[in-house]
Amino acid sequence: MSKDSLYEQKKKNYSFFNIKKGIRVSDLATYCGFRILGNISDFEIENVETLEYATDKDLSFFGNRKYKTACEHTKAGAVIVTEQDVPILPEKTIALVTSNVMIGYGKALSILYPSEGLSPCISSTALISKSAKIGSNCRINNNVIIDDDVVIGDNVFIGDNTVIEKGCYIGHNGLIRNNVTISNSIIGDNVIINSGARIGESGFGIIPTGKEMVYIKQIGRVIIGDRVRIGANTTIDRGSVEDTEIGDDTIIDNLVQIAHNVKIGKGAILVSQVGIAGSSTIGNGVVLAGQVGVAGHIDIGDGVIVAAKSGIASSIKSGKVVGGIPAVDIGIWKRQAAFLKMSVTKNRKIGE
Repeated sequence: MSKDSLYEQKKKNYSFFNIKKGIRVSDLATYCGFRILGNISDFEIENVETLEYATDKDLSFFGNRKYKTACEHTKAGAVIVTEQDVPILPEKTIALVTSNVMIGYGKALSILYPSEGLSPCISSTALISKSAKIGSNCRINNNVIIDDDVVIGDNVFIGDNTVIEKGCYIGHNGLIRNNVTISNSIIGDNVIINSGARIGESGFGIIPTGKEMVYIKQIGRVIIGDRVRIGANTTIDRGSVEDTEIGDDTIIDNLVQIAHNVKIGKGAILVSQVGIAGSSTIGNGVVLAGQVGVAGHIDIGDGVIVAAKSGIASSIKSGKVVGGIPAVDIGIWKRQAAFLKMSVTKNRKIGE
């Protein structure tokens, strides 16, 4: 068999996630609260696939109008849809009706691809201080270092090469992946920290004098609430004197920088490459889209939404939707963009 054909076979047939066998469409509908429409016979779900590549034993979903044509021609055995989109489906496809397709899809995946429980154990290569306290049913992988007076809750997974420094506290049911470093931190329950994250490092406490750079020692902590998710290669600096704080249920994507003394409320969403300068406050339910930059010492109120690549130079009141550099009301930003485009087009025509 040639290298190319082996690759194609692996790409088609090999998966890192194995579907749970024996779940029929009717079972899934019961578990997830879907309403079934269609006269097609019930079947056992063999795979989850896109609308384009699904077969008659696969489950798919239709949550974006961009894929309407693919939905109209799909060969999927069952598709998760809203009620208004049921007529789009081919006659031979079962409709699993829900009010929110993506939430329903998420529930379905949790049923079809349950997390595989890892047996509790502590690797012989892990270095754990005698003064550290490790909870029950923990799994601590190869080359992990746990320093003096660290407290680890029950049912915590710690991946390879992770370092947890002196005095840190990790709550119950945590998932800390490979190559993470944690220092000067207190972390709640059910927190996920993905590979390469750096929690509790020194903030940017540098003052130039003209002759030298004076470093201001950072003596604060990082406080992370419950059910927080922290993306790969994200950094969260400890406070200078005050603490850096992340509220419950906040989701932080990969490659995010959070500086010293930043306060983030509950249920916020920070998308990839967001950068927040020191001592700024982010309210509850705030959404910062990709590559948003936030200046230091400003306040962003509850429920604010900031468009991608925007620059926040001043405080924003609760409930606002903003965009641009510097960020302004989203309606103004759109008009600015339209005016700039028209001006450039007009000048080009005059030049010609």
